[in-house]
Amino acid sequence: MKLFADTADMAELTELEEMGLLAGITTNPSLSSKEGADVVETISKLSRRFPNIPVLAQVVAVTKEEIMEQAKSIRSAGDNVVVKVPATAEGIKAIRALKEMGIKTCATTILTSAQAMLCAHAGAAYVAPYTGQNDCIGYHGLDTLQEIAEVFASSDYETEILAASIEKPQEFVDYAVHGADITTAPYHVFMDVFQMPMPLTQYYIDNFYRDWTANGAYLKGK
Repeated sequence: MKLFADTADMAELTELEEMGLLAGITTNPSLSSKEGADVVETISKLSRRFPNIPVLAQVVAVTKEEIMEQAKSIRSAGDNVVVKVPATAEGIKAIRALKEMGIKTCATTILTSAQAMLCAHAGAAYVAPYTGQNDCIGYHGLDTLQEIAEVFASSDYETEILAASIEKPQEFVDYAVHGADITTAPYHVFMDVFQMPMPLTQYYIDNFYRDWTANGAYLKGK
């Protein structure tokens, strides 16, 4: 499973790249606006800095025609830019039309398996089920994710499943086990993987160091 970072912060992305954890970037208008610049300008900076991984950016339009116009503007930010389009009736029309133009899309705000299936039919390169949010509206997010994975495995879709709305470290594993091709998480969740078990981890580290310095064996090269 590939790991995408859900942030537009350059410092956070650079650190994740240094760790070898960055296979892609997902943004949305809320994240992009925090960088204090025009969305296309922000995405362009990310595209230039990380040219070999996909950078996903989202439209805010609601009609097919408006989505198409925004999508073309966003796509102008770089060849590796993927346009996020909401999984609505108008959105799916735009997904189909954009595919015919050679523009990759990610169908986002997906909460049901049926939405994911129809968006894949329309030609979305990615579908992004909000796995973590499904539980909030009475669905079981992991069950929905697994159902999508099973449907896609029995089809000829070229669409990847990008599980979103991750909130805690264990969900990296849960999403992988339930069939996600990719998961995207905010920077703090990546860091929580190491920080949350740190009291016990540090206990072991301290013990190793204490035993090492007590007998001096390693210092003597023995």
